[in-house]
Amino acid sequence: MLNSVALMIQKFAKETPEKPAVIVNDEVCNYETLALNNRKAASFLEANGVKAGDRVIVESDHILPYIYVWYGIQLLGATFVPLEKNTPSNRIAEIAKELEANTIITLTARDDLQNAWSLTDIMPEIEALADDYNATAPVDNSLAEILFTTGTTGKSKGVMVSYSNQINIALAGIETTNIQQDNVWLIPTPMNHAAGLRKAHIALAVGSTVCLLEGFRNFKQYFETIRKHNVTSLYLPPSAIHMLLAMASKELEALKNQLRFIYSSSTAYPETDKEKMRKLLPNVYMYNCFGCSEVGVVCTDEFCVSGGSSYTGSVGKPNSLSEIVIIDEDGNEIKDSSPENTGLCAIRSKSVMQGYWNEPEQTAKALKNGMLVMSDICYFAPNGELILVGRSNDTINLGGFKVAPLEVEEVVMRVPCIDECLLIPMTIGGNTALKLLVVLKDGEELDEKAIRDTISKNLEPYKLPKKIVVVDEIIKTFNGKIDRKQMIAKYS
Repeated sequence: MLNSVALMIQKFAKETPEKPAVIVNDEVCNYETLALNNRKAASFLEANGVKAGDRVIVESDHILPYIYVWYGIQLLGATFVPLEKNTPSNRIAEIAKELEANTIITLTARDDLQNAWSLTDIMPEIEALADDYNATAPVDNSLAEILFTTGTTGKSKGVMVSYSNQINIALAGIETTNIQQDNVWLIPTPMNHAAGLRKAHIALAVGSTVCLLEGFRNFKQYFETIRKHNVTSLYLPPSAIHMLLAMASKELEALKNQLRFIYSSSTAYPETDKEKMRKLLPNVYMYNCFGCSEVGVVCTDEFCVSGGSSYTGSVGKPNSLSEIVIIDEDGNEIKDSSPENTGLCAIRSKSVMQGYWNEPEQTAKALKNGMLVMSDICYFAPNGELILVGRSNDTINLGGFKVAPLEVEEVVMRVPCIDECLLIPMTIGGNTALKLLVVLKDGEELDEKAIRDTISKNLEPYKLPKKIVVVDEIIKTFNGKIDRKQMIAKYS
């Protein structure tokens, strides 16, 4: 495989020029057209002073010109910095200053950001250029992307991804899914974060088709898109699956002979949702992938066709591109990890980021001895599966007793009246205690006794919440992660 996804697009433009590469709003762009516009975008950037290694900030959107500029930047060997659609101008200016980025591309002209190019304005210029750009391979360790994290657990950080990292992350996704060239992958997530960007990388690196959709809450549009374009795989976080199971299970079931796989990440599936998916889509591979923006996917739990793991909290076995070890707080490897002897997950892989932009202290905390040290508390099961217990920065300390919220939440989800739940800390008389927030299923009433009985039968007494509160919703980020920081601020 070539050392950048942009070069892979150029390769497939020669091999399968008429093959659909990207579908957006029913507009189909084949590989020949995508590659041509990537070359023209690179030529435009180069003519306007952008060089390999320069940072180029781009406001994201689900439109073809964005895709043209995105891979044009990478064809040039520059660094692509995508920002969320409608990011305020002052925030864009702050990031540009921080990154020493001289090139900013917004979707439309902004009076308060006059040094930026408008994508609407420059696209006619790009399309009018001659096709005379000759792409060369980027330097492996040069930066392909700087991706800003959502910042739900702290300050948003710029994750530095090299061209070598990028292609190895794509290879891990290819291994995970066994994606084929005739696949059509529907991606409804924002195209400035790792979740959406990397699914596009995976699909285009094998010459398959990406179908982009802005969000999935319009169920009619979502399922019409799947049927119209013969979509064969979906990217959906577990929270989206949970919503579809509750509101569109018949529409999901109707796809059982069309879909090949559904790819999920960001958080764990409730066991009740896994069982529902096995019944609705018994022959569709359900991949729940474990990883993060800093490394991509490193483990995968396929729980539908395989029947699932016998271990609660399993995130599957490490892929062939990643070495995973469990370490203690001092960084020493725990060779005999177990439920009683857990530690932090540490990863050695060519996919591991280069660090956080201009954040040496945060980088030093994350990268130790050539490994990415995650905040996830894990252990290995006897069969080699990695078991996720919880996150160290989510752990609630009750005067020496440590509680992983994920463990309690998994048990509570077995109670029939519960649709969603979240365990957070609260303060009583100066001491930390547990508060359980629950969202009830439609038409159900709170059965506090059933909740407490279920916890008591499965967990230690100190893991019982002092208070159980019904809430309207569990706040989540764009990609389905529970926003614990915001929920704790609102309810603790």
